[in-house]
Amino acid sequence: MSKKVNRNCKGEVILNIKDTEEYKSSIKLLNKITMNKEFVPYEEALVLKELGFDEQCLALYDLDGNITIEFVNWENAINTKDNYLISAPLYQQTFRWFREKYKLSCSIELTDNSRHYYFDFTIYDSKDRDWNDEDCFDSCKRLYSDGEYSTYEEAELECLKKLIGIVKTK
Repeated sequence: MSKKVNRNCKGEVILNIKDTEEYKSSIKLLNKITMNKEFVPYEEALVLKELGFDEQCLALYDLDGNITIEFVNWENAINTKDNYLISAPLYQQTFRWFREKYKLSCSIELTDNSRHYYFDFTIYDSKDRDWNDEDCFDSCKRLYSDGEYSTYEEAELECLKKLIGIVKTK
């Protein structure tokens, strides 16, 4: 049984990227290595899209939450008004976006109190100044501080969720 070949109106063969060996091997590689933890989870990517996140990304989510590396057309890697493509941004990309668009910065730190260690995070608003806070760097207003996460990645995700919540309430 031969495979059906799709053609455009000029009769040219239309190649579906998902049918290429390069695509299939990239998906296998992405799922095999620990790169998935570098990307914002699907649920947060959906909310970022609602908030207007429109940066180019290395990967996309489909509606089922499956991650796909996009090699061929970078325009596809930008959130569209359609709901079938959702950018899968890197954490560092989203934190930069919050800094640039909303002037919200964060720090995730390791705290060691001699009995145990944990990770915590602080969110700062560089638009608003708090001149009475001596502990706050450059008098940025400290919006939120939370702690006691067992891994950096847990603190990172919770920090992202809190940033999203702050922006949604503005």
